[in-house]
Amino acid sequence: MFNPLVVTARGATISSANPPPTPHRGALAVALAVLFGVTGLGSAAVAVALPAISADLDLTAGRAALVVSCYSLALAVGSPVFGRLGDLFGIRLPLLVGMSVMLAAACAGSLVDSLPALVVTRTLQGLGAAAVPALTIAAVQALFTGDSRARAMATYSGVGATINVLGPVVGALLVDPFGWRPVVAIPLLTLLVVPLVWRALPTERQQGATLDPLGAALVGGAAVGAVLSLQAATLGPAVAATGAVLLLVCAPTVVLRSRRRPHGVVPAALVRNPAARRSLLTAASLPAAWFGMLVTVPTVLTAHGWSSAAVGILLLPCAALGLVAPRITGPALIRLGAPRSQLLAAIGTALAIVLAAFGAARVDALALIAATLVLMLAFGLGQPAMTALVADSVSVHHRGGALGLLTLVFLLGGSLGAAAVGGLGEAISLPGALLVLAVLPLTAALAFARPLPSPRPRPRPRPRPQENP
Repeated sequence: MFNPLVVTARGATISSANPPPTPHRGALAVALAVLFGVTGLGSAAVAVALPAISADLDLTAGRAALVVSCYSLALAVGSPVFGRLGDLFGIRLPLLVGMSVMLAAACAGSLVDSLPALVVTRTLQGLGAAAVPALTIAAVQALFTGDSRARAMATYSGVGATINVLGPVVGALLVDPFGWRPVVAIPLLTLLVVPLVWRALPTERQQGATLDPLGAALVGGAAVGAVLSLQAATLGPAVAATGAVLLLVCAPTVVLRSRRRPHGVVPAALVRNPAARRSLLTAASLPAAWFGMLVTVPTVLTAHGWSSAAVGILLLPCAALGLVAPRITGPALIRLGAPRSQLLAAIGTALAIVLAAFGAARVDALALIAATLVLMLAFGLGQPAMTALVADSVSVHHRGGALGLLTLVFLLGGSLGAAAVGGLGEAISLPGALLVLAVLPLTAALAFARPLPSPRPRPRPRPRPQENP
């Protein structure tokens, strides 16, 4: 029997008397993870349907890719806004609004007959879906405490990642017999899960929380600029240059603005906290590696005669590991602490990328399977660790906004990973593009290899001198 421990923001561990989660609480974490995972299917499953969309709407491959990129970008940009709305109105109401928009847009998108209409509905679908990752992760932080929270976050990461891994398989199974339209409507499956979590969702409003629309606009501008700056090959150098300018203007502005607006969309406490800042590197590294591999593996294998179904079967061991990974990563997170867990996760992510690059260069299926398995373990350890550090860096009144910002960086990392591999793959080969992507997790590993600064002790009050009678 291992001693229950609590993971703190600085990675310290202390004894906990909290009882283990009941089956109901464990099922609650799984249900929240399923909601999170289904939003990821909006990218992974639809990516498999792009050839069918291209044929049906008479599009080039590059124009059809907008169906995925507009969803992913809207998902990232909307996350900090919904995170802050969760602070303002409680988690339940903003989640209801976001999911209503997502479901309505999914139904409309499955019925349209032109690319502009599909892009509009997919953008709205992404904006609505942004409520799900931002608010479900905030719900886990609010509903669980101590070692139960660490285990719940491990379950959330493992189950959510498993559903994302199954995205290409689900997409392939639907596209072949039914076409692309049912794939766009996949979010309707969330209607089966919402009743399981509805009564447990927090409704408490946090005092002192504000929306900060200007800060949200600056964060959104930086996110859009980051994605556009990598699209010179597909959208042209002018668009890429515009994106770079937008990124260079908006990103520093929103950070500097946090000094004057300490409780804005980018909390000043998060900016000042070294552990939280380093956690943003992990947040970008994990999904960048996964989506970079998600682009590389099918592209390389189908070019050598593999079918879509065979590629999907290749990912099944990774999905199976995701279901059992929480039994490994949960206790590991509690024992190692959040900083050391992120160090190990970053090293594992870099190793997975190197294995994937080797497998892509040699067309070695075993190496590619090994890469996905290593990345799944790194994902299951790194995501709950980075969430713990960021959540503990701010007060509970602004935790939803901070986690929304973390979700934005997380989702943006996925977009950047896919864009980087897609943009550099033709110039330096897909394996070479993957190796370039390894810079992100290596940077995160170097950041966490350095010890975190100790908090400054508060000065002890000086005793007052005694007065002579």
